[in-house]
Amino acid sequence: MLRFLLAITLGAVAGEAAAGCNQELLHVEGWSAKSMAERRVEVRMNLKSSAPKPIRIIEALVYFRDALDGDIGALPVERDAHIPAGGNYTRLMKSAPAHFDRLIELRKQDVQTHVCVFAVLYEDGTKETF
Repeated sequence: MLRFLLAITLGAVAGEAAAGCNQELLHVEGWSAKSMAERRVEVRMNLKSSAPKPIRIIEALVYFRDALDGDIGALPVERDAHIPAGGNYTRLMKSAPAHFDRLIELRKQDVQTHVCVFAVLYEDGTKETF
């Protein structure tokens, strides 16, 4: 029963996060994970921008889920990332939480990713909140 309630709660939270963000501005083009000391994981994410202007500040999370829609976790995009319009950006998390060790064990085709952008400040000073 507790697992059922937890699953419903997590599903509701995930649905709220997806409803209040833009999933079109950034896309994960690739990722890698490797083991580090003390049950830590290093995760590298390659992101592609489809923004019409260069980004100066961003509030966004990259979500990882397994093939059965189970939550692996989310990692932030660096807030002060300078991302060119239509360009690429690489984020290296040298100490992702321990539960990201699933990324090391899972096959890449069994991991789904998406980026939720909550707010963005473009280089020209224009702000968008989603």
